[in-house]
Amino acid sequence: MKQLLMLLAILLLMNCRGQKKVKMSEKTEINSEQKTILTYPDASQFVTSPLRNRIKLQLNAPIPEIWALVGKLDRMPEYSSGLKKVDATYDADNKCTNYTCHFFPMEEGGDVTTHSETIKWYEPNIGFASKAHEPNLLGLQEALSIITFKDKGEHTVLQWETYFTAENEEMIQMNIMGFEQALNIDIAQNLIKKFGGKVLESYINKP
Repeated sequence: MKQLLMLLAILLLMNCRGQKKVKMSEKTEINSEQKTILTYPDASQFVTSPLRNRIKLQLNAPIPEIWALVGKLDRMPEYSSGLKKVDATYDADNKCTNYTCHFFPMEEGGDVTTHSETIKWYEPNIGFASKAHEPNLLGLQEALSIITFKDKGEHTVLQWETYFTAENEEMIQMNIMGFEQALNIDIAQNLIKKFGGKVLESYINKP
């Protein structure tokens, strides 16, 4: 079970400080000083599966500092357990396009297993969304993670959402439980330990 949670932690699969923003809708905000609109995608643009898990963190650091870690997918082993390394590909604009996770063997002398995702949306200091390749290690279908960053002046709010379905209810329930543990115990605690902060929300949507 410990190894499963470490694998699940990887699948979850993460602008200017001090400026005020006025919330317009769930997915759109206005930067009140620069009058620029920040738009966050809706999961329905990429998948048909429902929201399963969401965690919202208050991190006591500016967005660029947090983005330098979470927004660089090859640095994922620094805050998500069970990874030997992550290979990430970036385009000419330095935007990530896809990544492959290499997990530590489940037993000594065992084989390294991999999991790949394609980046569907990637905006530096704003967020990114990635969709898992199918088939995959956990039997996930229509699996998407959306990670967003919002400037709240003295701190940053990082939100991590997961959407997925699976071939049966048992698999769905197993993955919901695994994501809940991975987000709260592994990823959230590692990020809070590094940047300071707290958990603002932990949401689970069970079938």
